[in-house]
Amino acid sequence: MRALVLDGQFDPRPDYPVSEMERKNRIARKGSNVWRYTTLEVKDIPEPEVGPEDVLIRVRACGVCGSDLHLYETDEDGYLIYPSWTKLPVVIGHEFAGEVVAVGDKVTDFKVGDLVTGEQLHWCGKCISCRRGLYNHCRNMGRFGFVTNGAFAEYVAMRDKYVWNINGLLAVYGDKDKACEAGALVEPTGISYNGLFTRAGGFLPGAVVVVYGAGPIGLTSIALSRIAGASKIIVFEVTESRQQLALRFGADHVYSPQALAEQGTSPHEVVLELTHGDGADIQVEAAGVPKATLPEIEQSLAVGAKVVHLGRRAGAVPTNITIYQDTGSQSFGSLGHTGWGTFGNIIKLMASGRLDMTPMITARYPLEQAAEAVRSLANREGGKVMVKM
Repeated sequence: MRALVLDGQFDPRPDYPVSEMERKNRIARKGSNVWRYTTLEVKDIPEPEVGPEDVLIRVRACGVCGSDLHLYETDEDGYLIYPSWTKLPVVIGHEFAGEVVAVGDKVTDFKVGDLVTGEQLHWCGKCISCRRGLYNHCRNMGRFGFVTNGAFAEYVAMRDKYVWNINGLLAVYGDKDKACEAGALVEPTGISYNGLFTRAGGFLPGAVVVVYGAGPIGLTSIALSRIAGASKIIVFEVTESRQQLALRFGADHVYSPQALAEQGTSPHEVVLELTHGDGADIQVEAAGVPKATLPEIEQSLAVGAKVVHLGRRAGAVPTNITIYQDTGSQSFGSLGHTGWGTFGNIIKLMASGRLDMTPMITARYPLEQAAEAVRSLANREGGKVMVKM
């Protein structure tokens, strides 16, 4: 079958302490310190084998995530910039949906012809984190599209416990192709859902929400906040195309931080003005530039506010703890989308017609051009790029 394969050299940085496990299994804990001179190419590889608890899926759509770009992009020394678990070569891609074409002997909940999507984080269910319900922090986590082969491919095999039925989307979207595009957006929507509602505990209807960054994760945060009853959604985004998407998904006010700077003002001043000095009840960092955004967030917190960190960026960021004490505010780190029925709840929202994330798709590529699809994200403009099989 055809698949998009990321490869590179296992060449740890001189100052990086390589563990015995990393040397033996070639699974890097911090890919940005190990994998060098990466290549990205569509090629022929064997079809996946189907185990007794596996579901074999013919992929119909797979979205390009910013982490897919980070797996390919390199720094000045030739190391990929993705900072977490990786094993090369690997088929990348993890935001997908498709049609079941075969099931293992022990699979009872899925049948051939079902439309499905699947989780990217493959939790074990046995470790102390899983036993506490913290599936996104599983000690034995499998990482689909990073360590094991992902979904920029004609077929994927996945354990049934990570698979979700999306047949209900057919009634809303009319055909399998459109339903699978929507299904491929469940995973990125789950990132925001987990941060806003599971980790941070949500907010009361009428709350003021601020979102920094209107890429796909920011857009899903905006859409979910609108559904949840936010009275005002304020967004800060640098690119014009994403500013327009933010308005489409429910933002009330959208500003360019750069334009504000030219006018001699800043995001926190705008938030305070729009809230009559009260500040925002919940603020979402989805831009991945906390050095720039966190100082603004911390100067515009309402009493009892919540800060949700969805953007990913290595390195330490200065913070003012006193502000959190004085306002009684809380800061929530969030990772992943697994557990708490997150996928099921998003699928039900989509099937009800109340949540349609497909307008965020601004470009589509065939599988043979999947490498170009990944590279197209380099300008950080537009919405979701989708690869179609």
